[in-house]
Amino acid sequence: MHYFGFDIGGANIKWSDLDGNAFEIPFAIWHDPKQLPSILSNITSNFPNEARVGVTMTAELADCFETKRDGVKFIVDSVTNTLPQYKPLFYQTNGRLCGGSDAIKNWNQTAASNWHATSSYLFSMDKVNDSGFVIDIGSTTTDIIPVINGSPVNSNQNDFNRLANGQLVYAGVGRTPVFGILSELNLRDSVVTIARENFATMADIFRWRKETAEELDSNATADGRPASRLDSGNRITRLVCADSSELDTDEIYSISHQAKEAFVSLIAQQLKKVVSNHRAVPFVFKTLGRGTFIAEEIIHEAISKSVVAPPSIVAYSANLALNQSVPALAVAHFRAQLDRRIS
Repeated sequence: MHYFGFDIGGANIKWSDLDGNAFEIPFAIWHDPKQLPSILSNITSNFPNEARVGVTMTAELADCFETKRDGVKFIVDSVTNTLPQYKPLFYQTNGRLCGGSDAIKNWNQTAASNWHATSSYLFSMDKVNDSGFVIDIGSTTTDIIPVINGSPVNSNQNDFNRLANGQLVYAGVGRTPVFGILSELNLRDSVVTIARENFATMADIFRWRKETAEELDSNATADGRPASRLDSGNRITRLVCADSSELDTDEIYSISHQAKEAFVSLIAQQLKKVVSNHRAVPFVFKTLGRGTFIAEEIIHEAISKSVVAPPSIVAYSANLALNQSVPALAVAHFRAQLDRRIS
């Protein structure tokens, strides 16, 4: 039997199998949600007939849906109607997989369940450390999840609850507009308030700094121009209402450095909040997502140097595609685990 997992997000669809294969395609669901069935059909066109599928989602929050309940129903219906041969089951924040009707009935447990699948998978699979923190830094959001004995400390949370307690930070290293991270900066001996317009994203900041590959987020640049370092530099100058003829390279670097510092500080502050609320959780940090490259810096800023033992920090995988698709891998694993239990 071949098992696949899907993580259906608002901006991307990710899928993985248990053999370490992971893929991602951009799909801004709010532009044309009716395309979801055909996209799922195309993705699965080469799946073996006996394959089985597990699904988690976050796309229900997209504003093309009047309510999250409507979003869950649309996504569940799209999956079950398009892929009935794969008998899809849906992951919920109670740690269970269920069929389509139950997923819709208990929509609040189906919505935004990928953080629960990720953290349960990473620590339940670890024979040495079954407790610690998951830090998943994506293109759009960051999850900070405390885990004890292989299970998230707080289950059945919705996104509002997680925003309130710091476990969800709606900021990432890709699509987040820079003005959402930084309001002013120091430039030419002045404090400059940046333009509150989506002239540049955090992808431009890290691309300019050569911390991410040029091709990442190529479909989502602020001005529609290429995802090149040169174009990122041009977009960054717009943050201070200038262009590339008015700022030199050192000044663009200074802006990017201050934006990165602000991002690190934002996530570190929320990590401090989560850690202080969960003092029984050991300083074991499993990092994943597109922003893994910056996770260690965030952790060291958040964790006091006065602690007796330094934090243990482990990146999930050096394979970027797999590192970004852990929720999909997790639901594939749990689907296979369920089938073994009931067979």
